[in-house]
Amino acid sequence: MNEQPKPFNIKPRILYQVAKAAWEGKLFERREEICSLVHKEFADQTTRRHVANQIRIAMGLDPHNSDSVISSHDQEALMGMSSEPIIVANPDACSRCDSNNRPCENICPVAAITHDELGQVKIDHTKCMGEGHCVAACSFGALTEKANLVPLIDLLRQRTHPVYASVAPAFAGQFGVDVTPGKLRSALLKLGFKEMVETALYADIVTIKEAFEFDHYVKNENDFLITSCCCPVWIKLIENRFPELFKHISPSVSPMIASARIIKTFEQDAKVVFIGPCIAKKSEALLPDLKGAVDFVLTFQELSTIFEATEINPAMEKDDENPQASWGGRVYGRTGGVSAAVEATLKNLVPRRAQSFIPVKLDGIPDCQKGLEQLKHGELKANFIEGMACKGGCVGGPGINIPPEEGTKHINIYSKSSASPTPVENPHVYSLLARLGSEAQVTDLTVEGPAAAILARQPLAKK
Repeated sequence: MNEQPKPFNIKPRILYQVAKAAWEGKLFERREEICSLVHKEFADQTTRRHVANQIRIAMGLDPHNSDSVISSHDQEALMGMSSEPIIVANPDACSRCDSNNRPCENICPVAAITHDELGQVKIDHTKCMGEGHCVAACSFGALTEKANLVPLIDLLRQRTHPVYASVAPAFAGQFGVDVTPGKLRSALLKLGFKEMVETALYADIVTIKEAFEFDHYVKNENDFLITSCCCPVWIKLIENRFPELFKHISPSVSPMIASARIIKTFEQDAKVVFIGPCIAKKSEALLPDLKGAVDFVLTFQELSTIFEATEINPAMEKDDENPQASWGGRVYGRTGGVSAAVEATLKNLVPRRAQSFIPVKLDGIPDCQKGLEQLKHGELKANFIEGMACKGGCVGGPGINIPPEEGTKHINIYSKSSASPTPVENPHVYSLLARLGSEAQVTDLTVEGPAAAILARQPLAKK
């Protein structure tokens, strides 16, 4: 019986080396040296082209058929956000995988991954939902997502723009039990960010808007609202496979996009970096109707790598928290959080409608597909439909640092620590509305309210 090769993944090592060299301003000088060093270390397990392509992917570039890292036409591509597709194949690594048991094929819920006659991985991007669990399942680095490390680190080093970190609600506990929100904030400021903001604050605003939308659109037992919430894979699944349901989706943007749009309304030269557990957010930031809001997307794993490369230990930083979000915004990070937040908000805003609020929480792509089929045929007895592509919600995303169960526990604890039980009771919401030019009334977030346009799922009108 042949002994199966032990899994190995050079991606963490590559990300660290790229981040370190970029922070030192020496990436272009050191790129081939990094390639040689890593190839030498894993010479019996990988090829130089495999290593070169892993470096390219870490730099936000597509793999190519060369042993060198950079081609002549790559310079411009390195200056901004990565291009689609975000999840890419580096097939040289597939030769070490068991051809009778491909983890990437097994975990893909939409059969978008196959292998050719040579055993090399292929991704059908017309089917791919982009949630990225195939990346986590691949032990050999044949599937991975492009990173924004190089242009982001360059931006932080140059300090030419104010850079804001919009940190997803699932961040609680992701960087170690000793890393409080205040310590994470201090570490990010030390990296060069102007401020860390809770994306959950903007989830508060989206929650209020969706509560008003429920009141506006759901009039009888046959009506229902599909939340746009925080999951781009959920929206893509509906667009691709259930287009007849698309008209029922809330017209609001996700909290990620809302945070960037509002920040840039106040500070036009600002740059916004979203930090979260989700690979698919990298694709969401590139959608034509949303592009230009978020400048870069990092996963929690990528941020941990940057901290390591820059020798910043968040656990040792000052605990200097700037709390902003309510319980309702913070629970967005786990399954059922969006529904719970909208229901609690309805009870404050339109109590009579809260009595007719019937939510359903679809957890994971298979459950989402099953629920949408039932909804399509009138078999789902609910009028507010929440879908999360990752099991457990955002805490189950492929870019997490801790198990989903631990993430959920930390989210619940941090949510309960908020001084504001619901978005409607959050003074920071009213402060933002006042800065947006209104009289700080939540009614500005109704379907046709003056603050609604900035949260609408369409390109903002240019000034």
